[in-house]
Amino acid sequence: MSHLDGPDPIPCSDGIAILKALDLANEGWQQRTVADPNRINEMERLYSELGYETFTTGLDPATFGEACTSCAITACATYVALFTRQKPVADLQAGAPNA
Repeated sequence: MSHLDGPDPIPCSDGIAILKALDLANEGWQQRTVADPNRINEMERLYSELGYETFTTGLDPATFGEACTSCAITACATYVALFTRQKPVADLQAGAPNA
């Protein structure tokens, strides 16, 4: 069987679940990315400056496929997911300078 006859490859990120993702989505959070914590810190600052609340959480190692063994262990130990949501209007107005 050639690779042309087999199933299409599935990107790793399609099968990886994020811890607390459903609860966060129900609370109005949107998942933005999964990355190394150093990069997430930069993105958190950027989103905060743009008026968003940020939240990070880990990955769920139980959702990695059989092909993901050592990378799953590494990713779960080091990578985090970033979620954002708009700050409440009152919080935005409190931070606005007086005109």
